[in-house]
Amino acid sequence: MNRLQNQLELFIANPASGVANVLLTVREDKFITENVLDNIQFLPDGNHFVYVGQDDGFNHLYLYSMAGIQVRQLTSGEWDITDFYGFDADEEVFYFQAAKESPLKREVYSVDMKGEEMVRITPDEGFNSAHFSDNFRYFVNTVSSANEVPVVSVYEAEGDLVRVIEDNSDLAERLATYDVPHKEFFQFKTSEGILLNGYMIKPLDFDAQNRYPVLMSQYSGPNSQEVLDRYGVNWEQYLALNGYLVVSVDGRGTGARGEEFQKSTYKQLGRLESDDQIETARYLGGLSYVDASRIGIWGWSFGGYMSSICLSRSDLFKVGIAVAPVTNWRYYDTIYTERFMRKPQQNPNGYDDNSPINMAENLSGRLFLIHGSADDNVHFQNTMEYAEQLIQAGKQFDMFVYPNRNHSIYGGNTRYHLYTMMSQYLFDNL
Repeated sequence: MNRLQNQLELFIANPASGVANVLLTVREDKFITENVLDNIQFLPDGNHFVYVGQDDGFNHLYLYSMAGIQVRQLTSGEWDITDFYGFDADEEVFYFQAAKESPLKREVYSVDMKGEEMVRITPDEGFNSAHFSDNFRYFVNTVSSANEVPVVSVYEAEGDLVRVIEDNSDLAERLATYDVPHKEFFQFKTSEGILLNGYMIKPLDFDAQNRYPVLMSQYSGPNSQEVLDRYGVNWEQYLALNGYLVVSVDGRGTGARGEEFQKSTYKQLGRLESDDQIETARYLGGLSYVDASRIGIWGWSFGGYMSSICLSRSDLFKVGIAVAPVTNWRYYDTIYTERFMRKPQQNPNGYDDNSPINMAENLSGRLFLIHGSADDNVHFQNTMEYAEQLIQAGKQFDMFVYPNRNHSIYGGNTRYHLYTMMSQYLFDNL
């Protein structure tokens, strides 16, 4: 892979002679997704290899000869393969996970070596994830949905159920004794005509005649997804129990919606992503049961970066919480940043125009910065440099530093302290 990560060369080398020849060259105008490297597999017949690429704009499986000639495209359609599990040489069948039915869901499929017969082998709706046996005769599947706990089962490779290992019935029965707010999925179109997916968690006593404060929860990073039909109970349900609407929307740049949607943010990380979060706030503010004067946004890492940008690019947000935020991509690691931004010398405006540091004077709303002083990923420098610019711009803000904590901010009582502190901050200010 070249440094800009838009050209991949796959070599075959003779270890005795040292002679190496190129088997495959992939070139992209923007970048090659890093998971391509995990999905190159040589077949036991010694005559073929496969890889998951985006040649037609979506993640699909391609079969090549050892002469580097494409034999055929094995899967096709306007949907993405999201995980490649491997190849059964005896049956000549490939197995993979895909978001074929919806970007919010996952199914497991097989496809034959001729690319003629693709079969869905997981029957249940929701989020399916498989682990295959070494001989590909069986797989263990875990499936859940937004409102159904995970069920773990063993299947034969053809999709026939062998047995349920764990149905989590005890958990389901215990949860039934609690009042837990559920996720509701929705879609809306932005002013640019972009259809976005989201979920909303409402208070248990929700009354459409009332108006509620909203906390937007997001990550927004490249090829990520928060809006999934997968089970989980966390801080968001706790906030809903305390009277907040909690909303998450996956904007442009996120995954399982094809190459164009995923790579639209190239060379301008933060611009379109914040556009879509601001559009979400505007959409929510127009709902009859939302108090448009009480919309907040929070996130961690890339999500913290997004919270910081949104408070400077819009006055729609009353509160923002930024945990361990990137504040200038010049401070982040090269392999990640240059994949999406190129080098600073090649794209200075992309780096500087979308940096919260350079937007400090436009900050509106109440910002809470949180960072671990020993962050090994998004270095503490990001928050310190941002804080200095806010100070020089005369902007008041709140800040808390966790001593000697890394990017995950945990250990002992730390994580409990963090979420208790953020909760109280919202109760007091949103």
